[in-house]
Amino acid sequence: MFFFIAKRARNALVLLFLASVLCFSLVVSAPGNVAILIAELRTPTATKADIAKVAEEIGLNKPLLIRYTDWLGNAAHGNFGISYKTGEDVGNALRSRLSVTATLVAGGAVVALVLSLLIGFLGALWAHRMPDHIARGLALFGASTPSFFVGALLVYAFSVSFKIFPTFGYDGFRSFILPWLTIAMLPAAVLSRVVRVGLEEAMARPFVLTAMSKGFKRERILMRDALPNIAPTYLNALGTQIGLMVVGAVVVEPLFAWQGVAELFLTGVRFRDFMVVQACLLIFITFFIILNVIVDVLMMLTDPRMRRQRSGS
Repeated sequence: MFFFIAKRARNALVLLFLASVLCFSLVVSAPGNVAILIAELRTPTATKADIAKVAEEIGLNKPLLIRYTDWLGNAAHGNFGISYKTGEDVGNALRSRLSVTATLVAGGAVVALVLSLLIGFLGALWAHRMPDHIARGLALFGASTPSFFVGALLVYAFSVSFKIFPTFGYDGFRSFILPWLTIAMLPAAVLSRVVRVGLEEAMARPFVLTAMSKGFKRERILMRDALPNIAPTYLNALGTQIGLMVVGAVVVEPLFAWQGVAELFLTGVRFRDFMVVQACLLIFITFFIILNVIVDVLMMLTDPRMRRQRSGS
């Protein structure tokens, strides 16, 4: 187990290195002179001397390899440079917004987890009956409806019509409900099908016949015997969907006026603020890599077949 985690950590470090090279190349290969942009932000009537001073200050005259190592060292300490658009420190902007995006993704993951297990389990409990057909319909609706449309429907229903939740803002638990439901709808739909299909396959195995012959009820067999068997597959799918939630946050955060990292990334893309885009991409990729390592370790812990395969090799 220790060697497996060490190997995964090594691979993650390699991927992080490649990701850092990619993000650094994004700014280096960007058109235009960064020094001119920063100098004009500081002084609208910047002279050539001002531009040369800025170029010297941010290290544009250094060799590319030195610039990369300097940038990587600063990024490791949370210093991502200055925004071309606002002139603000990008690291400070990220630190103030991380908790917002973390709240959105973590809350959405919990909602998707609960809904998918509930819908998938009820569908398997009453297989090929009315609850199963309703669960299939809900999954189809959730998987085929874009997040922005789901969010608009929820706002119209629960904020405009019934006035239960606020339409936008990041102000307490009540303001979290609609963004969580919006970002969780698609993952919950996909994961509910993973649960439903996985439970159906598990219920066709011989141990289920043995349990039935002992007089156990279907819900007990599903809960105690079949559900643990789909844990590795479900964890793998859950990890993928949580990663995709970060992409969904680019739509959900502006929809509910949340000032998170995804909204900052979208603003950076809109105004070609390469320092912001670079920092956000590095944060997103780091999150994906760490998430994949955690999922791999959890799958190893929950799947005896993987442990035997690793111990055998």
